[in-house]
Amino acid sequence: MSGHKARPKRRPRRRNAGSLTALQKELWHAVMVGGDLLDDDDPQMRLKAVHAVAQAAAAYRALVEATDLEARVEALEAAQASTGMRRAA
Repeated sequence: MSGHKARPKRRPRRRNAGSLTALQKELWHAVMVGGDLLDDDDPQMRLKAVHAVAQAAAAYRALVEATDLEARVEALEAAQASTGMRRAA
């Protein structure tokens, strides 16, 4: 056995929860970067870029759809509250 001591493992630093807006920006950036790689000279890189763009675009679409629906629900709830309508159970 050597005299080498193992380093204690570091705990990963916790990050604050991100916002949906920040995630949306990151996903759009991924779509754009992947789009740039679609013109790469290497056919394997282009194939990987097609897959990456498709995955990022699908996630982006789902996020936009979810945030749009959330905004609509909030607007309906605010309108309902301002008119004094009772909530349906």
